[in-house]
Amino acid sequence: MNNASIWIKNLFEKIKNNKLFQYLIIGILAVTLIFLACTKSKSNESQNYNQVDEVSAYLENLEEKLSKTLSSVSGAGKVSVVITVESGMQTVLASKTVTTSDENGTKIEESPIIVNGKTVVIKELYPKITGVLIVAQGANNISVLSKLQQATVSLLDIELNQIEILTMK
Repeated sequence: MNNASIWIKNLFEKIKNNKLFQYLIIGILAVTLIFLACTKSKSNESQNYNQVDEVSAYLENLEEKLSKTLSSVSGAGKVSVVITVESGMQTVLASKTVTTSDENGTKIEESPIIVNGKTVVIKELYPKITGVLIVAQGANNISVLSKLQQATVSLLDIELNQIEILTMK
C-alpha cells in the first residue's frame, strides 16, 4: 500500500513539472467530455425524430380515415382532408412527491420515477388539432356542407370555426 501511494505521489509530481503532459491530460478530458455531450444530444435528437415520425403517421392515418368516412356521406363525392396540429406529442411521466417541513416552511420536491434505468411513462398525449381543411366534390350543396361540418366536429371534438370546407374542382 505504501509503494502505491509513493508511486501516485511521484506521478503527480511528474505531471506538475511537465507542461506537455498537463496539456495532454486536459486534451483527453476535453475530448471525453465532448464525446459524452454529443452522444447524449444524439439520443435526444433520435427521440425527437421518433416523436415527429409518430405524429406524422398519426396525422396521415387520421386524415385517411376522415376522408374515407366523409366521402361516404350522401352527395359528398370524392373528399380530401388536411389536418393541422398545435405541437408534438406530450409525455406524462410518473412522479413521486416528497414533502418536508422545517422551521423555514414546507418544501415539496417532485421527481420522475425510474425503473430499470428508464423513466416510467403514464401516457402519451397526441397533439391538439387546430384546424381541418376538407375539399369535397359535393361541398357546393349546403346540405352536404353542413353534414360534413357536423361529422367533423363530432369525430374530432373540435369547434366549427376550426373547419374550412371547399368545393373540389
